[in-house]
Amino acid sequence: MTDDPAPAGHVEATAAELRLIALPDFPLVQIGDDLAALTLAALARAGLALRGGDVLVYAQKVVSKAEGRQVALASVNPSARAQQLAGIVQKDARLVELVLREARRVVRAAKDVLIVEDRRGLIMANAGIDQSNVADTGATVAAQEQALLLPEDPDASAAQLAARVGQLSGTQAPAVIISDSFGRPWRLGTVGVAIGCAGLASLLDLRGRQDLFGRTLRVTVVAHADELAAAASLVMGQADEGRPVVLVRGLGALQSAATRAASAPERHRPAAALIRPAGEDLFR
Repeated sequence: MTDDPAPAGHVEATAAELRLIALPDFPLVQIGDDLAALTLAALARAGLALRGGDVLVYAQKVVSKAEGRQVALASVNPSARAQQLAGIVQKDARLVELVLREARRVVRAAKDVLIVEDRRGLIMANAGIDQSNVADTGATVAAQEQALLLPEDPDASAAQLAARVGQLSGTQAPAVIISDSFGRPWRLGTVGVAIGCAGLASLLDLRGRQDLFGRTLRVTVVAHADELAAAASLVMGQADEGRPVVLVRGLGALQSAATRAASAPERHRPAAALIRPAGEDLFR
């Protein structure tokens, strides 16, 4: 028995599909490591080669480690303000001192919670400073008392990494996203968020386009890079998985013709464009 032939003029529907591939056996990253070279080696081990339209999503930790953003807590002398705040939030005063150095302002402080606006404009817990998956497992207890800061300029880090991958591979530079885990007001749990972006639109402005029924969209702006970061975090994991780099493939086929025809500036908006301007923040 055979399928009935398609009627004349029929166009076969294509399923929408996006592939997320965590690069296997990625090594522990050390200060000064060439992340681009490590990425290409991991791609080769997996039998993969970069294609046009590919996106590489990096966990913030490996970028910060390679850039030497690791600080030994033993080297930190907490200020009086840090000590006072540490008493409120019940955290190590040295860690609080690092948070204050990275912050423009403290947004909220309570037991176990210290939310700040960091100097990049990101509003997040502890200015993104983390102590998980920082020290080698074989290090002494003293050596494990390390903290990892965000990259100085995540968008610049993403652009440099994209260019380096393109240079080493001899192909067009891929799009790159640097992802971190954020909590959200009014929602439990963390999600992957793009703090750095190069080579693609962090925001897709769909205002002025039409829905299925011809209604003009008036408010629809999509956090494109955040959606990709959140998707990639599903295969990265959050604990001891050791999968800090994810290849996203098939994005171009998902995008509408109108999106692909967007202007060059719109196609290459950095992650900084995702930060809501203070004048538009109704909760500030």
